[in-house]
Amino acid sequence: MRVGLIGLKGHYGTVLEGLAEAGCELVAVCDDDEGVLASARGWPQAGAHLRTYTDFREMLDHETLDVVAESGTDDRRAEVICACAERGLHVLAEKPLAYDLEQLGRVREAVAASGVHLSMLLTMRFEPAYRLVREQVAAGAIGEVCQAAMQKSYRLGNRPAWQRNRATFSGIIPFIGIHGLDLIRWTSGREFARAAGFAANVGHPEMGGMEDSACVALELDNGGTAGLRLDYCRPAAAPTHGDDRLRLAGNKGVIESVACGAEVALITADEGPRVLELPEAPGQFANFVAAIRGDQACEVPAEDCYRITEVVLKIRDAARRGEMAVL
Repeated sequence: MRVGLIGLKGHYGTVLEGLAEAGCELVAVCDDDEGVLASARGWPQAGAHLRTYTDFREMLDHETLDVVAESGTDDRRAEVICACAERGLHVLAEKPLAYDLEQLGRVREAVAASGVHLSMLLTMRFEPAYRLVREQVAAGAIGEVCQAAMQKSYRLGNRPAWQRNRATFSGIIPFIGIHGLDLIRWTSGREFARAAGFAANVGHPEMGGMEDSACVALELDNGGTAGLRLDYCRPAAAPTHGDDRLRLAGNKGVIESVACGAEVALITADEGPRVLELPEAPGQFANFVAAIRGDQACEVPAEDCYRITEVVLKIRDAARRGEMAVL
């Protein structure tokens, strides 16, 4: 399959790393930054005939593609997905799928009309620790899920201009909160009912419209509760870019992903604390291509992408109004 990249601003490395495993060829790359495009020509995955563009529609008009990986700015993502769907191209997109609910509706309609495969770069589903948590919960290791909690703490670094502007950046809850909320939903097997969110830029005024911290409290469909903490306050001297932690408590035990996903610890009514062996994990891009070919089920199906995008956009909008979101 022939692959094109539109936007070099997010997790496109997931695609580059998976090209060989998926048996795909990278033929074209598009970004509005000429400097980034120039560096793309030196990638190991870039063949001698790789073509580059600054206008995605020009690329789509001139290239013969099978799959597009989108990794641009939040405000233009829906436009790109719809344009690809209209041309019958399968899309693996960054998150969230759209900047607002109106755009999300247009994406749904375009994909349904075209019949293409659509998925989203929820890369944490492919990390061994979270796959193991999901397996253990599904097997009944902790019983009925009563509470779930997720933390995502990142180094701030030098954020690009598009993330400092609310007109182009969806916000901390849709942009990084989507990972945490998806993991809570995916590992617990529970659906969200209501949520109250808070987000603000408290300590980094130089970042403009980009929030540096947020907190979300949620009600689950079984009456349980969940919480999400987000921040860009991890010190530059920290050993890793992110500090991610997931904890699920049930009526028969507690399971936690600790040490930035390096370990999963389980304690139950029948056994004391123990560290579980992590499983092998597939690559997301290879899984997406296999799903297109009909060889595997897509592990991040379009319906999950629509749902979690809807959830984060509703929470963000309600938080800005000072209201509770019905999900």
